[in-house]
Amino acid sequence: MTDSTNTTERLINRLGEDLEPVRPLPRLRTAFAIVLAVWATFLGLVVLGTDAAIATGSLMGNQIYLASFVGLVVAALGGTASALAGGIPGREKVETVGMMLAAVGLFAAAIACLVGIQSLGTDAPNSPPGLDAMCFREGALLSLLPAGVILSFLVRGWTARPVRAALIALVGAGALGAVTVHLNCGFLGPKHVLLGHMSVPIVLIALGVYPIGFVLRRMRG
Repeated sequence: MTDSTNTTERLINRLGEDLEPVRPLPRLRTAFAIVLAVWATFLGLVVLGTDAAIATGSLMGNQIYLASFVGLVVAALGGTASALAGGIPGREKVETVGMMLAAVGLFAAAIACLVGIQSLGTDAPNSPPGLDAMCFREGALLSLLPAGVILSFLVRGWTARPVRAALIALVGAGALGAVTVHLNCGFLGPKHVLLGHMSVPIVLIALGVYPIGFVLRRMRG
């Protein structure tokens, strides 16, 4: 019996000799907290460097501006949670629910802007020259670090659907950047919000979903 046991143990040891050491996956709530902490740090720096009272007054005084802000927040939180859950086995339900919340948030924010444009008609304020492009650039830049943190967690885990994971990661990160710009921008024009703020996650998806999905697939083998 002893010889048989020793033989089995030696066989098991040999089978594990060529295996690379693995790192334990982070807990979903831990990864989520890290991403939000990174984003909150950026948000705090941006708000402290500007007149936040203008944007806060805009949120509280304009229903369309507030509705689009809430929609972007829902999209940011849902997209982030869904993307992180995509890299953690057994979290498929969180992934699905988060993805649905992200879609609903973006849709609601876009509808709020379109309703505002329709209701104001010719009275809708036009954006100052260059403001749409400036807000979009700021939102895209502020999305890069959260996107990098989310994707770093995805690389550590196992992503069964890399293209979908990349898409939802870009939605979450893009919405985080758009929320920051939204809170920092005091211009109330719904057309500007749609083009300068809401376009951030949409353009990131269009440009990055397949390249990032390809990278995730290659890095995970």
